[in-house]
Amino acid sequence: KGIEGGIQKREQSEDQIFNYISVSSVEEFSKKIEENGGILSSPKITVPGVGYFYMLPEVKAIIDTYKEEEENLVSFLERAISYYGKQKNLDRDLWVRTRDEMKMMLIGKTTFNQLIAAAEAPQEALDKPFKKNVAIDLILWYTEKPLKNLTVDEIITTIQKIWVVANYFYKIDVHKEGDEFHLLFKHRQNKRYSRYWLGYFTELFSTEELAYQCITEGQVFDETLSMTIKIGYKKK
Repeated sequence: KGIEGGIQKREQSEDQIFNYISVSSVEEFSKKIEENGGILSSPKITVPGVGYFYMLPEVKAIIDTYKEEEENLVSFLERAISYYGKQKNLDRDLWVRTRDEMKMMLIGKTTFNQLIAAAEAPQEALDKPFKKNVAIDLILWYTEKPLKNLTVDEIITTIQKIWVVANYFYKIDVHKEGDEFHLLFKHRQNKRYSRYWLGYFTELFSTEELAYQCITEGQVFDETLSMTIKIGYKKK
């Protein structure tokens, strides 16, 4: 009573096995298991106002280690969740402080390794970082869309967000006129820095993986990069 199950065949076999089990009362189910000589591998936990549920032994061990002697489970879980939230906030606050106060930047492992390699080969100092980086990976991660489904507008909006958060630029202004985007990247570095990012984004908007053909132009200054991106035809 109150217990239902379903069966399915094993792959490449005529044998049948239980695929799922549904119970209306965990307490009733556990009693039936024990009455028939069964063993429950996960300890049963009682939560006042909620009922019974089961958890992995290692999770139960953590609770037993950190829960105060007279503390009930609900109080402990509330405290644990609050602590977890505070730790996540501390990590975020630490990044914001290092970015704002220490002027630190986020840099992908691939780009970092290419910059180190470039230092050993000055004649190729900028070529490799232009062509081997994680720009597309970041855009896909942020948008959660296939690259072929992204509009140029969405790609630029993502750059405007992530590249400022990562502290590569303190501001990116975007102005759209018809099928052209005018971007102004503002930083506090030098002209070489502007030149690097011009090559980087020119390479990005020239990649065959984008849904649209793009034509790029740019000018570099000591603390500013100016770029124009014109949208061409949509690729098949």
